[in-house]
Amino acid sequence: MIRNVRVWTALCVAVLAIGCGKKGPPLAPFVRIPAPIDQITALRLGSDVYVTLTLPSKDIDAAIPAHISRVEIYGYTGRTPPTRARWAELGELIARIPVAPPPLLDGTQLPTNGAPLQGTPITVLDTLTADELVQGREDPIDPRRQLAPLLPVGSVIPPPRPLQRFYIAIPFNDRGRNGPPGAEAGFVLAPLPDPPRAVLASYTPSGTAVTWEPSGGLIGFIVNDSLPPEPPPFDVVELVPSAVPALPEPVLPPGPTLYNVYRDLAEDPLTLPVAPTTGTVVLPAPLNPAPLAVLTLADQIEFERERCYTVRPLRGTAPNVVMGEASPRECVRPVDIFQPAQPAQPAAVAAEGAISLIWDPNAEIDLGGYMILRREVGNDTLLLLTATPILEARFRDATATPGTRYRYSVVAVDNRMPVPNMSAESLPVEETAR
Repeated sequence: MIRNVRVWTALCVAVLAIGCGKKGPPLAPFVRIPAPIDQITALRLGSDVYVTLTLPSKDIDAAIPAHISRVEIYGYTGRTPPTRARWAELGELIARIPVAPPPLLDGTQLPTNGAPLQGTPITVLDTLTADELVQGREDPIDPRRQLAPLLPVGSVIPPPRPLQRFYIAIPFNDRGRNGPPGAEAGFVLAPLPDPPRAVLASYTPSGTAVTWEPSGGLIGFIVNDSLPPEPPPFDVVELVPSAVPALPEPVLPPGPTLYNVYRDLAEDPLTLPVAPTTGTVVLPAPLNPAPLAVLTLADQIEFERERCYTVRPLRGTAPNVVMGEASPRECVRPVDIFQPAQPAQPAAVAAEGAISLIWDPNAEIDLGGYMILRREVGNDTLLLLTATPILEARFRDATATPGTRYRYSVVAVDNRMPVPNMSAESLPVEETAR
């Protein structure tokens, strides 16, 4: 009996040993938080700041797609940015952008309702006000923990940093949990150059020309480069020594003053409008690929479509470029009142039952074709031989009566609708039909 009890006890212990095993380390929980936004830039155009960022497409553990429902963009003005943990408290929320859900496993895209997709770049606009050009709220400092720095005798205290504007973007998942803060973008709040005045736009058959006066007028044109600071006319005696250096005065970056030209086109009636993305804007792009040192720009021509131009001055070199406010808008709606050139070098050649005409082709880009006119010599009656303009610079008149002498001329027309512009008649040519 005792032996049987021992056997059963041994079997139970073996079964328990197999079932229990050694306790392993705890498994990490699933992390469904979007990755930080590290691609962010801020471009200041006068009082407007265009903040461009790329939405994350993965989570912080590199899993895709990202569990992201919205992005919040914050701005802050100061000499240093807030700590990462206090951005949402000290910064100012300037935009909250919803993010569209990712496609299903079969590739079907759910309705986006105008929201941008993961992994796409977006741009938001922040218009600076007077309150955003001064120091924002700062972290309170406990005076008991604030210790004066120990500097060697004769050390020079570095000057404070200039006032700057900072931006950061924070992603959130569908449960409202935020991801880690990413990179910061910012720029120094330097003074702005004066916008140019007297912007004029004119056009010719081949293009549009935009001209403007220099920034600051005549004085700004003469003093285009920043002058070096002049020494004071007398020695300045510091009566009360200061242990803290004075705050730096913001100055305009060194010259010369360059210019960017922007164009707004009226909507094309033949193009379907594109629905804007919720809460985002389009970053303006200048017409000129590089800043201009001259006071003029040549643009293409498109008749019957209004276009408006603005010019912005800029100073400094990258990355410390300061761009001023835009000039007043100058709008123009080119109207095609220009007639084509007179067809040149017409010639007529008679053949059996017909007279052939040839001439030099016109070079206008809006050429609509040619019209052929015919008169009988000694008769002032004018006959139009072409019901619609012909495209080739040649024509065969098979309606000529043998033995009759004819006088031909060619007229060029453009493609303006509904009434085209017509050139002057070409020099006449005469030929007798056979």
